[in-house]
Amino acid sequence: TNLCHELGQISYIFSDKTGTLTQNVMELKRVAILGKVFGEVTEERGFSEVKELHCWCQANVHQRLAADAFLEVLAVAHTVMIATNNKGEQYF
Repeated sequence: TNLCHELGQISYIFSDKTGTLTQNVMELKRVAILGKVFGEVTEERGFSEVKELHCWCQANVHQRLAADAFLEVLAVAHTVMIATNNKGEQYF
């Protein structure tokens, strides 16, 4: 038989575009902010270094603002791209 004949015999197509059947899960495991890496990729669920990130943010206003900007972009877009301007400053 040919492909067109076989396709004509299909009665149902199951699509899981939204992940409702397969439970597609995206978990935050590791982030790098201003060159500092937080988190480990493990089998355990969730982000493992919340306390460490929080303490790091309290160290100075520059670190806190960088973490705030990073996490805001991550929350909105699910992806953070780091770019560098002409002055050598990094931004998200």
